[in-house]
Amino acid sequence: MPRIGERIREARKAAHLSQEMLADRIGVNRSYLSLVENGKSSPTFEFVEKIAGGMGLRVEDVVLGEKGRFLVYDADDESPMYDGLAELLQDESQRLMMNITEEEVELLRTIRLNSRIRPSKQFFIQALLDYRKSKQPVR
Repeated sequence: MPRIGERIREARKAAHLSQEMLADRIGVNRSYLSLVENGKSSPTFEFVEKIAGGMGLRVEDVVLGEKGRFLVYDADDESPMYDGLAELLQDESQRLMMNITEEEVELLRTIRLNSRIRPSKQFFIQALLDYRKSKQPVR
């Protein structure tokens, strides 16, 4: 999955804007935009909001790209889902900041607990963080 800087660059090019044009449009330094696009600096959520606004896009379009649209939870979806997971997927800023992948969403959807247990949004966040830790190489 492309990193945020790569997706910002792709969106900027698709909008037929140079770095200079976009930087001027949103009132940021072109050098900083370049650093973000090249993965040398991590943007803040506010910066991503500026980028999206400057190109007339939604924040999730910039952060997730075309392949990320599946992450928007549709209440009409027929597959059963715990309320806590639905709440996480509906929380746009949480989803974007955690950069949840399609693989991770599918993994979280497979979690099944005793029918009396109603896992919270925090439960799914912790499950995701634990999963990510388990994938990190041992040093």
